[in-house]
Amino acid sequence: MNSSNGLYVLRENLILFYKRQEFLIQSIVRFVVSLSALLWLRTHLGSHIAAGSALNSGLLNVILALVCSMLPPGFSAGIIGLVLLWDLYKLSLVAAAVCLALVLVCMLVYFRFAPRDTMIFLLMPLAYAVNLHYLVPVLAGLLFGPGSAVPVVFGIVFIKYVLLVEGNLPSLAVSSSEIISSGERLITNFRSLIDGMVNDKSMIILAAALAVTAIIVCFIRRLAIQYAWIIAITVGCILEFGILLFGDMHYGTGLDLPHVFLGIVFSFMLAQIVRFFAFNVDYLRIENVQFEDEDYYYYVKAVPKVMVYTSDMEIEEYDEFDPSFGENGVIDNKG
Repeated sequence: MNSSNGLYVLRENLILFYKRQEFLIQSIVRFVVSLSALLWLRTHLGSHIAAGSALNSGLLNVILALVCSMLPPGFSAGIIGLVLLWDLYKLSLVAAAVCLALVLVCMLVYFRFAPRDTMIFLLMPLAYAVNLHYLVPVLAGLLFGPGSAVPVVFGIVFIKYVLLVEGNLPSLAVSSSEIISSGERLITNFRSLIDGMVNDKSMIILAAALAVTAIIVCFIRRLAIQYAWIIAITVGCILEFGILLFGDMHYGTGLDLPHVFLGIVFSFMLAQIVRFFAFNVDYLRIENVQFEDEDYYYYVKAVPKVMVYTSDMEIEEYDEFDPSFGENGVIDNKG
């Protein structure tokens, strides 16, 4: 019991510290996420580019990450996208052209209207590098809306595209002096990139699994049921593994089963930690409240948040109302 109270006190103290240092913490998070994305690009593309490239300059990467930490996520994504385009241009004109089309689709069609979800897109390279990209759609479904599936898919598409370019650099490399005289080779390289993306069954299955997971998790956690967040996380992780396994069995995607299983298990545990901080209620003290106004009777289920004593704050008590609507617009939840 004491250890449980200790966890709740630690949670409240951390939340209070975050509220006091919100701007600093958010800036540090944006810096780490942006720098990790730049370093991931440097790992997969920088080693193939001559000295002097933007990706080969560690100091420039740190400066760019510092700039990104002071800007909204949408501008940070734009900066990283420009760095990617510049270095792809030095590797292959065709690769840069295809990437430019992908960037325009992301920036102009989606992120122009949903800039807050851009952080999900920036987080994907770091998550992919540590085998926790299965966690991103679960968190996206818990903390954002169903539209968060879009940046998750875009993130995977860009990651797979960079890996595809890296794996085909010898055949894609065409110098500027050869561009005019090698039009046929240019078209061939363009088709090989497009075919590589379209025919990449592992990318398509992975993108579908992550997108469906984000949507289903968002749907379940909004249901007026007990333990909705826990159920959403559990179903989301199982669904991810099931779709990936199904895709491997039917399309031969070459699934590394132990690698995927470990990634999803760790994702499940981290998602539960996020749930503890973001949504911590006491289902044992549910109350059914009834009140009325001139037009309606209201039957509301009140789920209280956990209350704790901390050293530098008074008792905090919140009630989260979770109504379910019955017929004729009258709220009716009697159980």
